[in-house]
Amino acid sequence: MPADSISGFFCVVAREASLDMKLLYNEEGAPFDIVSLLSFINEFTKELGIKDVLIDDHLCEGILNGMRQDFPHVDGMEKASAFKKMANFMAYFIAEQPIKNPFPKDIIGAELANIPNHQSSMVAFALAVECLHNAKIHRSGGDVVLEKRIALSRHSYIDLMHSLSVITPRDHYQLLTVLLEQLAYKVNPDCQYKMFEM
Repeated sequence: MPADSISGFFCVVAREASLDMKLLYNEEGAPFDIVSLLSFINEFTKELGIKDVLIDDHLCEGILNGMRQDFPHVDGMEKASAFKKMANFMAYFIAEQPIKNPFPKDIIGAELANIPNHQSSMVAFALAVECLHNAKIHRSGGDVVLEKRIALSRHSYIDLMHSLSVITPRDHYQLLTVLLEQLAYKVNPDCQYKMFEM
């Protein structure tokens, strides 16, 4: 895969939807989320040059409904951070595998194409990156905004796709939450909590 096309994994063509409409966890519920999710997948794959993508839209609806029920945060979905919400979505989406066909090797490269379920991992992570960019994080000392987009080396990206390809909501939600926090704080160091040495 050409080096300059890696930006397609993190920068998606601007959506035509209203700027105040969230990609996921809309107050109106899953019907609005499904439109956002399918639009995102379309733009993401188009940006990569992938034309034929088989998506189980009924499974996507089930994922979007399921991620709202029994939300794994002690105070529920409404008080969960953007990290927790995206980790929950990613775990459900990747585990359920709603994108049925692998992405072409000539477009994404052999290293990624050889990862089982790479297509679900790539889409879920790209959506999380998009949602976390400029997300507001509520803190007792005042809100902070994640102004910089998560960035990774290609090597780390491939390793991450390997790791993500087998996650499940029950076993990996909390670990995925911490991972997203750390990736976001790496490029937004002023937003993280005070650190201590181990």
